[in-house]
Amino acid sequence: MKTSFLSYIRFQKRLLALYFLIMLFITIMLYVEPTMSIHFTNLLYLHVVSACFLIAYLAFDYYIIHKQYKSLTSRWSKGMFIREGVGDAKTYEQQLYLDFFQSIYNEHQQQLTATRLDKKESLEFMTTWFHDIKTPIAISKLILEQSKTQPDTQSLQEEIARIERSVEQALYFSRTDHFAQDYVVTKTELDKMVRSLVKQQAKEFIRRKIKIELQVEPLLVNTDPKWLNHALTELISNALKYASSEGTVLIRSEEDTEEIRLQITDDGIGIPQHDLSRIFQLGFTGTNGRNHSKSTGIGLYIAKKIVDKLGHELTVDSQEGESTTCTVRFHKNPGYYSTVQ
Repeated sequence: MKTSFLSYIRFQKRLLALYFLIMLFITIMLYVEPTMSIHFTNLLYLHVVSACFLIAYLAFDYYIIHKQYKSLTSRWSKGMFIREGVGDAKTYEQQLYLDFFQSIYNEHQQQLTATRLDKKESLEFMTTWFHDIKTPIAISKLILEQSKTQPDTQSLQEEIARIERSVEQALYFSRTDHFAQDYVVTKTELDKMVRSLVKQQAKEFIRRKIKIELQVEPLLVNTDPKWLNHALTELISNALKYASSEGTVLIRSEEDTEEIRLQITDDGIGIPQHDLSRIFQLGFTGTNGRNHSKSTGIGLYIAKKIVDKLGHELTVDSQEGESTTCTVRFHKNPGYYSTVQ
């Protein structure tokens, strides 16, 4: 965009109107007041000198604006505004625009950082997922090759279930970036959802001889049942994975005036204190994960991301060597859900 003095003048209508009104007032006062009589040539001279001052002011003001504009455009590169080097504002209006451009730049940088982080997380997830999905496929092939006449159907079903779960994880992970497009809050019966999820994983409980204790009251929570269902699936699967041999998984609910809490506790190996602050990071398996071949560092990450998107809260408490408790908090304050994005 080019600047021109004529374009600048067109935007100085108020200043020019004020100048003509002042000069008209002075001219009338000089003619009306007898004691201030002035010759016409002197009056004309006064008008010419005043006009020269006005033109000089306008020219200087245009020069300052043109210089500031060039400085601004030179600091704008590839959609980014770089404040350093622009110089100080010469007018209040310029200061307002500089502050406005700076706020746009700051917001742009925040969005750019968030986008880069999302892409990094997506790449890390897909890398981990591809590695994770290869294992059950390879095992399935091995089972078929070693048992061509009568395959071990139970082992094969277990590996297929692992593949299905990995695919489901990838599906929900990809959808979380467009969460608002598939989000419907309804009153959901928490106890029925938990019982349904436990029933779905009954075979795994039986296979590992894990006892399940349900102490969930018939409570209603405001949530999206589909998304919450997957988050709880991840938490229950995690409890099953790390529960002690022939141990117990306890699922219970609590309620007070501010929130409803759903707690999932296993009596397994627990989590070391130095790992607790990082368990929700994508791909983090920690000390236990390095000793547990089935750990991927994906389940808790997805559960945390979904629960946060739903406007709830997920926390984990653990005593190493004793137990781990995952708590989902459903806040009763209606305004709390305005944070959902």
